[in-house]
Amino acid sequence: MPARANIPEVLAAVEALTGRQKAIATAVVAEHIETAQPVGSDALRVRHGFSCSSATIRSEMVRLERGGYLDQPHTSAGRIPLAPAYRLYVDGLRVGAGRLDRDITWIQGELRRVAGQADAALRLSSGILSRITRYPAVVVSPGEREARLIDLSLTPVSARNVLLSLLDDEGGTDETLVETAGPVTVAEVERVERLLRERLVGRRLGGGPRLDEDDVPDPGLLAGLRKAVEDAGSARVHVEGTTFLLDHPEFGELERLRRIISALTQSPVLRRALEAAAADETPAARIGAEHGIEELRDCSVVAASYPAGESRSGTVGVVGPMRMRYALALEMVSTIARHLGQSLAQGEER
Repeated sequence: MPARANIPEVLAAVEALTGRQKAIATAVVAEHIETAQPVGSDALRVRHGFSCSSATIRSEMVRLERGGYLDQPHTSAGRIPLAPAYRLYVDGLRVGAGRLDRDITWIQGELRRVAGQADAALRLSSGILSRITRYPAVVVSPGEREARLIDLSLTPVSARNVLLSLLDDEGGTDETLVETAGPVTVAEVERVERLLRERLVGRRLGGGPRLDEDDVPDPGLLAGLRKAVEDAGSARVHVEGTTFLLDHPEFGELERLRRIISALTQSPVLRRALEAAAADETPAARIGAEHGIEELRDCSVVAASYPAGESRSGTVGVVGPMRMRYALALEMVSTIARHLGQSLAQGEER
């Protein structure tokens, strides 16, 4: 897992930049978000109103490259922003209201229509958020699920990895790759699968597996199974718009796309990603390694929490490339979180 950004070091590096260097770095981000192409000094000077010469801008871009803010993919190409430049850009955004009044009115009407239908409201919210932002949208329900497990399997993948697959009576599926502390045999995996079936099938997922060291001697396998079942029972995850990833050239590499799509099918991964960004109802962006999710290291996550009554809350957010339209994502995540919370509250009042 990539290391999280060291905040004091990042702040110190940003403070060391001159005003002009900060302006150039954020302008490169803005231009790259629009074009998905390396950005040259002439484009910056013409489109962003810099009064200095193109030669001066190029010199500053070289300094920013040395500082880890920009990269030059080819010798003759312009620069593309790296994660610290995106962070500088996002921290400088002023997200205002009023630019999306038509969308907000539509969202209010749609969510009023399903007030009192919690699952429908969650599904609708993820669909609306994805449709407007054109990124995969994720909505995590509050609290534990009441679903009961109807089937499971434990499959050896390698000497030190097993795949746990769960199916519940609401049609939900969860798959988790569990890493063992030492080599395990096929016979041992089959024995543990029988134990899990005896103790879990027909029970509510939130209960967790009643297993101890005598049942599963391998500590890695024991801890992994407990966590996987706990995660599966903790909340339902709704995902819409995964195919929007195909619109972004940075995901043109098949292996990268496969890895990200796989992560978007894993509820525990998505819950952790949104929790890393959604500290409260104020939307926040976590860029690249900042969210700590290895599978999504090429992505940014914008998320916020929403209230769901009785001191409970869920999370809502989008997952997209680091070249994300952050102003739109932050505004729409905030809007959906606010109106989803209102819709759930209206349902409780009825």
